[in-house]
Amino acid sequence: MARKVERGVGLLPKLLLGVFIPIVLAFLIIGVMVFSGVRILGKQVASLREIGTESLKELGAVSLKESQTSLNALGEQIIKEKALDVAAQMDVYLKSNPKLKREDWTRDPRLKEIAVQKVGETGYTAVHDNKGINYFHVNPKIVMTDLHNLYEKFPAFGEILEASLKGPAKGYYDWPDADGKVRPKYMYLTPIKDTDLIVASTTYIHEFSKPSRAIEAKMQQIENRFLQEYENKFQIFYAIIGVVLIVLLLVIYFYSRSVIDPIRYLSEVADKISMGDLDTPIKIKPKGEVAVLAESIERMRESVKAAIERLQRRKEKK
Repeated sequence: MARKVERGVGLLPKLLLGVFIPIVLAFLIIGVMVFSGVRILGKQVASLREIGTESLKELGAVSLKESQTSLNALGEQIIKEKALDVAAQMDVYLKSNPKLKREDWTRDPRLKEIAVQKVGETGYTAVHDNKGINYFHVNPKIVMTDLHNLYEKFPAFGEILEASLKGPAKGYYDWPDADGKVRPKYMYLTPIKDTDLIVASTTYIHEFSKPSRAIEAKMQQIENRFLQEYENKFQIFYAIIGVVLIVLLLVIYFYSRSVIDPIRYLSEVADKISMGDLDTPIKIKPKGEVAVLAESIERMRESVKAAIERLQRRKEKK
C-alpha cells in the first residue's frame, strides 16, 4: 500500500482503499472469530460458531430440565392423588359392606375393580396389608404373596414399601420395563382408614415427561437445520443470522409456552383438588399426552367428589 502511494496514487483510490480495506479486514476478523476462533497469548478463544452452538445446546438442556422437572412433579402429584382416591373408594366400599369377610376380599370383583386401577399408561394401583402381604395386584401371581421377597432384588422398592408399613410413603425405584430396559418408577403409598390395608400407586415416571422429550426432539431439529444453513449459506450469513436467531427464539418460546402453560394450569388444578376444592373444572382443550393428563385429573376429581358425596349421603342416612 505504501509503494502505491509513492507511485502517485490519488486521493480517490486512497479513500476507496481506506474504507474498503478496514471493511474487508473486519469481515475477515469476524469470519475467523465466527468459524475458526483465534489464539491469543497462547490461549485458544472459541469461535462465535462454537459459542453459539454451545449456547443453543445449553438453552435446550436448561429448557428440557425445567420442563422435565415440572412434568415429573405433576406426575408425582397425579400418582399420589390416585392412591388417595383408591384408598377413599375402598374405605367407602368396605364400610358399606361390613359383612364382607377378609378371606372373601380377593374374590369380590367390585372390590378388586376398585383396588386395581390404571395409573398413567402402564401403571396401576395395588393393595397390601401392614405385614407386606399383597391382596390386590394387576399380576395374579403376586396376590397373597409376601412382598418382602422382592426386597433383595429391588432394594429401593423394599425401602419404600417398608416405610409404608408405618405410614404414608413415597419414592423412586428402578424397575424393568416391558422392553427390558430398566427405568425409574415413582410410587406413593397411603393407608386405608380404619384398616390394616395400604394402597400403592405406581408407574414409570417417564410417561409424564413425554412432552419434554418432544421439545428436545424439536430443539434438536431446529439446531440441525440452523447449523446446516450456517454451513451452506456462508455468503449470506451476515444478512440472515439475526432473522434466523429471532425466528428460532420465537419458535422455542411459543412452542414451550404451548406445552408448559397447560401443564402449569393442570398442576394448579391438581393442587386445588388436593386441598379439597373438588368443584374446579378443567377449562383447557390440550392435545396428545397433556390431554391424557387433563382427562386423568378430571376423572380423579369426579371420582373423589362422587366418593365423598356417597360417603356424606350414607352418613346423613345414618
